[in-house]
Amino acid sequence: VQSNEYQRLAEEKRQQLKRILRGYKSVNSMMKQELMNLGFEISEEGKHYKLTYHGDTRYVVALAKTPSDHKSGDNMVADVARKVF
Repeated sequence: VQSNEYQRLAEEKRQQLKRILRGYKSVNSMMKQELMNLGFEISEEGKHYKLTYHGDTRYVVALAKTPSDHKSGDNMVADVARKVF
């Protein structure tokens, strides 16, 4: 690992996502821009946003437009980290 210059990119992206979704109640324009900067394409699908990572349909997650509880942001970070990073 030391010889391969491991950069921990997945962990850095996970931390950025955690910062973006902290206290998530709804998606605003700043949050959309930060998610796009991380590589997500965002589309609206009924009661959810659909986040597609770098346009690859293997890496798609749904984000509720109106989350039901205070832990929604944390749960979303765990879901994205498991599926995408």
